[in-house]
Amino acid sequence: MSIFLITLFSFLAATSLIVVIVLLVTAVQTSPQARIRKRLTAIGRNPYASQAEVQSLLKGTLYSDLPWLNDLLTRLNFVRGLSILLERANVDISVGLFLLISLFSGGIILFVLSVLGQPFPVVLLGALGAGAGPYFYVSYLTWKRLRRFLEQMPDALDMVSQGLQAGLGLTQALIFVAKEMPDPIGTEFSVFMEELNLGLPLGDALKGFQERIPLGELRLFSVAMLVQREVGGALAELLNKLSDVIRDRFRIERQIKTLTAQNRMSAWVVCSLPPLLAVFMFSMDPVLMKEMWSDPVGRTMYLTALGFEAVGIVAFRKLIQIHI
Repeated sequence: MSIFLITLFSFLAATSLIVVIVLLVTAVQTSPQARIRKRLTAIGRNPYASQAEVQSLLKGTLYSDLPWLNDLLTRLNFVRGLSILLERANVDISVGLFLLISLFSGGIILFVLSVLGQPFPVVLLGALGAGAGPYFYVSYLTWKRLRRFLEQMPDALDMVSQGLQAGLGLTQALIFVAKEMPDPIGTEFSVFMEELNLGLPLGDALKGFQERIPLGELRLFSVAMLVQREVGGALAELLNKLSDVIRDRFRIERQIKTLTAQNRMSAWVVCSLPPLLAVFMFSMDPVLMKEMWSDPVGRTMYLTALGFEAVGIVAFRKLIQIHI
């Protein structure tokens, strides 16, 4: 293949990859209106739907706008978990489009590395890494958003508690949190209240809330709401205690990070030395390193070193990471 065609295809592939990345970034929503509008649009397609049909629609999930693709994805077990992951990250794309983006990213890298004449293991690893890139990106967004939700939760619980003490009903206090708090807690409470307004039972709405936000603190909040609805009780006092517990956990976590800062830095340095040394050796004498890779003994040494590096990273992580 000529240099011109290689350059042209590489440019098109890079442009397509940039478009995919931009599409993923712009799909992240920070407003509760986007999620609610999506649900109301689906319900608005059948304005004469009964309450049971509306509840079924709220409980169900549309994986793709194409009927045949939606039926196919419904039969796959992992699609449900992927849909929940996208909802936790507040990414406004369907599962079908997300899978298409992943396949497209992997296909682009596979084509570019094949055209550049790279070895098959490099091509395969590059394609798998690019295909899994969107999933890791959404997983990072999910972790970041759940962390932010937990940081906002004490203030939200205090708002609900103060509203109850001021004479507001529980519904009015929750609406106040949904309107006044920013994303993510404002968004999730808005979706929760919208589901209640559309007729979804409280237990099902709380179950969906816990599925979107899998935090133990939210599970305690849900149990407190259900108990208060069934038998009554001092909900405001319980919410105050729960907010104090969350604040104490953050305080202890910051203390632990301060005390383990030196050990974590040492772990980063030790784990970074082998990859940096490998890059240095490849840049200084690439011929020798390629010959070592072509030899079976050298390839075994590479893979063994990579395995020990992975074991060391996991061991350092287990030693340093302290769960509260």
